[in-house]
Amino acid sequence: MLFKAKPHLYLRFYEKSISYLSIDPQKRTIVDKGYLIFDTPLLQEGKVTNPILIKTRLDALVKEKKWKNTKVSILLPDDFVTIRFEKIPSQLDGSEVKDYLDLHINTSIRLPFDHPKVDFEIVEKTEENQTVLLVAFPGEEVRIYLDLLQDIGLKPEVADISSLSVYRVVKELDTLSIKSSDHVMLLQWHPLDLSITVFNNDIPQFNRQTRLSRLSDSWSMTEDGIWTWKQSKDLLQDNLNDQLNGLERFMEFYRYSVLNGEGTIDSVVLTGSYPHLDLVKGLLEERFPLEVHTLSMPDQLTPTDAGLYGLSLKQTKKEKSVVKSKEKKTHSFKKPFATLEQTQVKEEGEG
Repeated sequence: MLFKAKPHLYLRFYEKSISYLSIDPQKRTIVDKGYLIFDTPLLQEGKVTNPILIKTRLDALVKEKKWKNTKVSILLPDDFVTIRFEKIPSQLDGSEVKDYLDLHINTSIRLPFDHPKVDFEIVEKTEENQTVLLVAFPGEEVRIYLDLLQDIGLKPEVADISSLSVYRVVKELDTLSIKSSDHVMLLQWHPLDLSITVFNNDIPQFNRQTRLSRLSDSWSMTEDGIWTWKQSKDLLQDNLNDQLNGLERFMEFYRYSVLNGEGTIDSVVLTGSYPHLDLVKGLLEERFPLEVHTLSMPDQLTPTDAGLYGLSLKQTKKEKSVVKSKEKKTHSFKKPFATLEQTQVKEEGEG
C-alpha cells in the first residue's frame, strides 16, 4: 500500500496578510491556496514585528488543514535583499570561493547589515579574475522565520527571493518574446509596495524596493486576497502617477549610472497583487516606448501567485555549472536562494 505524500506548503508574508499555496509534490497539482488576513501589521518595512500573532494564526491553519510535519518554503520580503557583483581571484574554486567570501564579507566586501545570509554564483571567469554575483539577506531575519515555522510543527526547507522566483516562472512558461540578452525590468506591483529587479542574460543586475505604507488605511483586502481602494479615483491616479515618475527616474539611473549610457531597459514584465494590473500596463505603455508583458498563469493561478508558483519550481537536484566564459554565455537561477536547514546549521555553528 502506498502512503499519500503530504503536500508541500509555500508561504509569502505581506504587511497585513500571508498568502499560501499547497502543491502535491508527486502530481504537481494544486491542493489548496488562500490568504490569512490581519487587521494588525505583521511586518514593518519588511521586518517581522508581530511573531506571536503570525504564529497563532498559522498554527490554527496548520491544525485545520492537518499540515503538521509538512515541508514548507517561504519567500523573503524584498526590503532587505541586496544584489552585488564582486571580483575575486581566478584561482579560487569550489569551497575556496565560499571561504574567501566568508572571510571578506563585512570587511573588504561591505554589506548593509551584519551577519548576512549570502548566496553566490560565479557568473564570469577570465584568466585575471572571476565575477561573483552575491545575493544577501539579514541572517537574523531568516532565523526568525525558521524558528516560527518549526514552533508550529512545519519542516522549513527553502527560503527564496521573490524576484528570482517570478523570473523562474517567466523562463518556465516560455511564452513571452523576451531575449536573454535583453535588459528585462521585472515589476512586482502591489498596493503597498513596488519591487523592481532588472535581469540581463538571466542574471539579476540591480534591484530596488519602494513602500507606500502611508496608503495602508486606503486599501482593504477581502478574504479572497482581492485589494479594494477606499478613496477617490483621483487620489488613486495621483499615486499611480507618483509611482510612474519614480519608475522613470529609476530607468534613467539604470541607463546612465549602471549601463554608462551604453544600453537601456528593453522590456518589462508586470505582475503582482495590484487589483488593476491592466490599468497599470496601459499607463506603462503610454509613458515608456517598451513592450510590457504580463504572465498567463497555469491552472487556477493568478499573477498574484507568480512568486509562490516560482518557488515551487525550484530545482531540487544539484545544478550544473553556470560559469560564463567568453565562448559560453549561459546562466540559470532555477535553484532557490537558500535552504533553511543550512541557515540553521550555520548559525548554530557560529554561536
